[in-house]
Amino acid sequence: MIGQAMQAAGFVGIEAAGDVIYARSHDAVPEFTAVREGALWRFSIQWPLRASPEQRAAWNALHPDAPLDVDLGETRMQFLGGAQDLARWAQLVEAMIAQCTAWRRATRQMDEGM
Repeated sequence: MIGQAMQAAGFVGIEAAGDVIYARSHDAVPEFTAVREGALWRFSIQWPLRASPEQRAAWNALHPDAPLDVDLGETRMQFLGGAQDLARWAQLVEAMIAQCTAWRRATRQMDEGM
């Protein structure tokens, strides 16, 4: 089961609710979901930022296996993989968060808080 593989890979907060598994790659990042699609799983995470079409296109060109879109007003990354891809998923989550944080900071004035 993917939940056991996540636990073995160091993921935290793993909970199953029906057909959806919720987890975190580590305590300091938002929760993501995993939903079975055939033999694989669709991993999905959202970040409270609406990345522009240009920002998403630049990310998607570099990460075609984990494209960004906007869902419910937030930037969402999705990735289709299995237990063997959990390390890659964790790396993608870190990269997405770093990129979204950089995009957010770029929109702030010097005297404005985060």
